[in-house]
Amino acid sequence: MRETWTGLGLLFRVSALTLGATFGSLGLGLALDHALGSAPFGTLCLMVMGIWLGTLAVYRSVKQANEQIIAQSRRKEERNS
Repeated sequence: MRETWTGLGLLFRVSALTLGATFGSLGLGLALDHALGSAPFGTLCLMVMGIWLGTLAVYRSVKQANEQIIAQSRRKEERNS
């Protein structure tokens, strides 16, 4: 049961990182374009950067979770041997 909650936690974290980076950069780009009158260049640039940063954050998060799973697996193997 614990593995299920761990998986759901990772899913929530990945979703939050992706959506937060994407929509956060979208909002910032729209505000910047409105303030500077440079539509749609700020929005496009910040959207690309937000998607890239979101993808990078997801990669790091999944990599960290994978390392934790491997470490737990090794500890269980050491206890059993």
